[in-house]
Amino acid sequence: MDQAYGGRARERKLETRKGEVIFSLEDLSDRVGPRPSREQVEEIAPADRTLLLRLIGGRPEKKHAMAWGILTGLAAERSPERLRVVGHDYAGLEMRSGRLVLDPAARPGSHLGERMSGGRITIEGRAGDYLGQEMSGGGIVAESCGNYAFRNMRGGFGVILGGAGSCTGLGNSGGRIVVRKGCGERAGWLMHGGSLRIGRDAGDYLGLLMSGGEIRVKGRAGRRAGWRMKGGTIRAKGFGPEAGSGAVGGSILEPDP
Repeated sequence: MDQAYGGRARERKLETRKGEVIFSLEDLSDRVGPRPSREQVEEIAPADRTLLLRLIGGRPEKKHAMAWGILTGLAAERSPERLRVVGHDYAGLEMRSGRLVLDPAARPGSHLGERMSGGRITIEGRAGDYLGQEMSGGGIVAESCGNYAFRNMRGGFGVILGGAGSCTGLGNSGGRIVVRKGCGERAGWLMHGGSLRIGRDAGDYLGLLMSGGEIRVKGRAGRRAGWRMKGGTIRAKGFGPEAGSGAVGGSILEPDP
């Protein structure tokens, strides 16, 4: 196959230019592929806001989810008021400005607000896994969330009004996270910047291998908080056994009396 097409069989190039007619989300998605960049989608997305809103109506199929998610961010940026859509997977993907309100989906959407750099997303219900992953700006507020929320976060803020799953703030280098209730294990794992606030108890291995940033827990931290940490600060009302085991730097502190 490669020989027959001079080595071009594996390449995928956009066959359209901005201004051509897009008949449906499926049409657009088929042209840009299942994992498009924002630039690819923006190149052929309709400039007319009404047409753009038509593309994001309904539930996208899995293979169209990323294109749909980028379109929701573009629509929010062009909307003079808050835009409300159902919170399917990838809603608000790479969003840069505007305000997006996500209604609850039948299944909590994952990757909501991923790689966003500005604007605000409000999730009126539970978010799935990977909420706000790789975000660098803007803000997200959700009722609760699954695992890996705000993974590799570089900036912006995230507020979880209820509880969060495991691995919240994994690999963070910046930004601010507030979890008003408790969270699962390994929150702040490999964290090297930014801040994480937890309103109740935290699970085991809080701040595992962290090298910077600050974690504050109003309740108790579980077993092996700060295990092998290299820097940063962990504060909690109390710690389980083996807190700070193997640590070579950083501080593990209880609040002042």
